[in-house]
Amino acid sequence: MKYPFKSLLLAATVLAAASCAKDDTQSGGEETAGPVIVNASPAAIGGEIILKLKTEASGIVEKSRAQGVSKGSGIDEIDRILNTVNTVRFERLFPDGGRFEERTRREGLHLWYYAKYDPSVPTSEMASLLSSCKDIEIIEYSLAAETSDHRRAASPAAGAQSVTRAIADEVRNVPFPFNESERSQQMQWHYNNTGNIFAQTSQLGADANVYAAWQLSTGNPDVIVAVVDQGVKYDHEDLAANMWVNEAELNGTPGVDDDGNGYVDDIYGYNFTKETGELDFSAELMHGTHVAGTIAAVNNNGVGVCGIAGGSGRGDGVKIMSCEILGKSESGSSGAGLAGQIRAIKYAADNGAVICQNSWGYTAGTISVTDWTRGSYSALSRAMEYFNKYAGLDENGNQTGPMAGGIVLFAAGNDASSEVCYPAADANAISVGATAFTGAPAYYTNYGTWVQISAPGGDQMLSNAYGGVYSTSVAADGSSGYEGSQGTSMACPHVSGACALAVSYYYGAEKRKGLTGEMLRQALLSSTQSVDRYCTGKYQQYLGNMGIGSLDTYKLLRNIAKIDGIPAQRVGVGDTVSIDLSNHFTATNVLGYTVSVPDLVKIELRGGVMKLTGLKKGRTTIIVSDGAAIRKPIEVTVE
Repeated sequence: MKYPFKSLLLAATVLAAASCAKDDTQSGGEETAGPVIVNASPAAIGGEIILKLKTEASGIVEKSRAQGVSKGSGIDEIDRILNTVNTVRFERLFPDGGRFEERTRREGLHLWYYAKYDPSVPTSEMASLLSSCKDIEIIEYSLAAETSDHRRAASPAAGAQSVTRAIADEVRNVPFPFNESERSQQMQWHYNNTGNIFAQTSQLGADANVYAAWQLSTGNPDVIVAVVDQGVKYDHEDLAANMWVNEAELNGTPGVDDDGNGYVDDIYGYNFTKETGELDFSAELMHGTHVAGTIAAVNNNGVGVCGIAGGSGRGDGVKIMSCEILGKSESGSSGAGLAGQIRAIKYAADNGAVICQNSWGYTAGTISVTDWTRGSYSALSRAMEYFNKYAGLDENGNQTGPMAGGIVLFAAGNDASSEVCYPAADANAISVGATAFTGAPAYYTNYGTWVQISAPGGDQMLSNAYGGVYSTSVAADGSSGYEGSQGTSMACPHVSGACALAVSYYYGAEKRKGLTGEMLRQALLSSTQSVDRYCTGKYQQYLGNMGIGSLDTYKLLRNIAKIDGIPAQRVGVGDTVSIDLSNHFTATNVLGYTVSVPDLVKIELRGGVMKLTGLKKGRTTIIVSDGAAIRKPIEVTVE
């Protein structure tokens, strides 16, 4: 009986607001269009909503806060509505950025606000109320983060049939470089698939081709990967050495923001669900721990499993930063909501991460392409854009991390649907589909032209015991555990781990700078093996819908080694210069090019060598492409 009474109050407020708007127009005020409402889903979280204020209105809020107003906006029209619905919080969505505040404001992130109010009020009704406010530019619904739902399997018996290292080496001719058990090697078929998994027939080479990549690099502790997920078990026996540690907080005073980053006691990351530095993990909340193991379980320690960028056992693995946004249930339905999701991604960028791993999202079809992309209004999209632009940079724009800018990865989702799934399909993210140990698409994976790349995610319908991705977990008693699981949640960290390994390889012991997030993105999307060859028969609907192909980590490292640009060329009229493109591309038999001003220079491309002959004076740009994602410009001046 409480809610109908509340509805009457809201209706009265709506009428009053409408009357005010009408009076403004009649008195000569200019009539303006109302706020844009985005992501208006019935699945929205009750009791919270996101607003983007107009610049002048944001200034009023800031002034009122400076004058000691602790609640409300300081704008009468908005505050009348906030008071009606018993608002308990009204605050900046992107908190004060501290030393990064200038770039936060430059990107307009200070204009976004978060309101928390009586959850019995439907979001649609709250949006309707606020839509009459002339100081609001955008109204966005808050959606709960959900893990890309996965299936778990009990670990097989320790005595299960295994394959010898000699057989594995003979099949792939790539040695396993560490001392983890042969059983663990077999369980992690997704790194090196020999075609035989505990006597279970699989597809030779249907893996992420990690063993070969380990011949080039095993990781670098300066590379930080943010795992935006459930909390990571930071004291896990096979993860602890590769956890990111905020030394100022570890050695500081409990309950104090020792490093001044706006977050208290964030030693291994932050819990954005409960707004505390204490991370949650258990046997039921193992998702983040499983994801982290694929990226950076400690290698060559004789324990557990291997991580793609877990190092060589000499303290040289990449680091995991835990950004918890998923709460008490595995579905994540009690998670942080949009505010926590956004803050986690910005926190990661401002605290040193250059790779942002996300195995969560919204159910396919929950948000339409039109709703998500209209004017790029989503606050979450802005957070991803911020990460891509500013990760690895200090407040002055100087590169301080191993890469300038970042890369955001998202699991494509497990609805077995071709409907677009967000945030994975956002232009600022790379979406990851899942394959099985047969090389074919996994039965559950989402697919479509919006999926950009695939990776092993497991398929326990083929083999419950051995078909999943094997990684770190949390045992029933809370101790360190290991288990197999399947999902695009498991595929995505393969790509994140491979990206971390690629950054490590480029950066090297000499801490080489120059790599950008965009360069890594291009290299990644040119580093795959075919999935389409398996998309026949019952897999026909996946043809052309699993991205550019399935991840090849070794190829990625080879591409990243040659990702730097091609030097500008100067050539005289009648003279010829040659460029050996094998120094800039790993495969030269697939190269093509375009030229901006074709009559200035004669171009010949044969055997990976490009010859340029000057025809007349001027400047032109040649774009050389590998037929996938890598495109390199050559600036040519004919003198």
